[in-house]
Amino acid sequence: MKPIFRWSFRLSIAALAAQLVVQPFPAAAQSPDDARKAVKATSNDDLLLEYQRRDARRSGATQQAAGRSATRGIELPISRLDDGSLVKATRDEARQRVIYGTDYRTDWYEIKSPAILALARASVALFKPTDIQIETNGAVQLGLKPLKDAQGLCPDEKFVSQPSGAFCSGTLVAPDLVLTAGHCVREISPNKGGDVVPPITSTRFVFGYQMNSAAASAPISSAQVFSGREAVAGTWNRGFANDWALVRLSKPVPSDIAQPVSSWDTAPVELNQKVFVIGFPSGIPLKYAPGAFVRENSEQSYFVATLDTFGGNSGSGVYDEASNKLIGVLVRGDTDYVRDQSKSCNRVHLCPTTGCMGEHVTRISGVRKP
Repeated sequence: MKPIFRWSFRLSIAALAAQLVVQPFPAAAQSPDDARKAVKATSNDDLLLEYQRRDARRSGATQQAAGRSATRGIELPISRLDDGSLVKATRDEARQRVIYGTDYRTDWYEIKSPAILALARASVALFKPTDIQIETNGAVQLGLKPLKDAQGLCPDEKFVSQPSGAFCSGTLVAPDLVLTAGHCVREISPNKGGDVVPPITSTRFVFGYQMNSAAASAPISSAQVFSGREAVAGTWNRGFANDWALVRLSKPVPSDIAQPVSSWDTAPVELNQKVFVIGFPSGIPLKYAPGAFVRENSEQSYFVATLDTFGGNSGSGVYDEASNKLIGVLVRGDTDYVRDQSKSCNRVHLCPTTGCMGEHVTRISGVRKP
């Protein structure tokens, strides 16, 4: 089982059975361009059947899927692709295929809406103190490694060169209060072993951890780094009950750094309601991820959405797309990455919007408002 603060993972983007890359069976590798052309020339139905055929063959299950695919005449060209090439090409073509979701994660410098930018400024990254070094001139150095190295990612995956290090996310909800997940706070969760989650007084809350361009992260000054003072309130339960925490900072955050998110919507969440999330997936700089919806809504304390989130997103604010009001806290999800054995590196776990376990969001109605 993974550490608790890593429970907020999975990206519900483009393919139907990315588990296939775990144990590839022999197939002729092709160039990336040829693989993309092969997938592009294949219908959605036939592509789905090919995934089903490979899944059945791998698991030793009935060959019914294989028989269906053969009768559809798809032995050429996509069945010649190895699993890694097929999954990568499927993802590359996902933006042209309505039946697949899309990786909607957007960097700070790409956000155009002033309202979303204000919410992004209020988003804060939680770091261990050992990853923060403040120079005599007030400049902050983050002791981080590239996402590619931190997660063993294949070099063609998204954001591989960006730094990775934040262990959780949060949202400023009062000048000196941050809302996050309960399992991100050592005093709330049972996550007390080793250095998995540091004590709240050792946790560093960093504002402005973002990309200013595709190649450069924003400089951070000591004025943007805050220490925690105390865990004011919160709860965490392994049985998927409420998972949230309010943390008081050592001092208020000046309004020119961030303004609190005070617009909360405690009305019942609706099935298929459109939502978005802002946080720090896999500990990389801030990402705004729209394009999601509520797909399960039966549990009292949380709902399930198709949010593009990873470990490090735990504690992220989840918002209603129509009103931009805060409706929840991201707390759990499915596996982030799967092994591409053919390339000896990891790839983003790909799922259909109706597949995998979905991303679990604690309802804001269960959180004590400041």
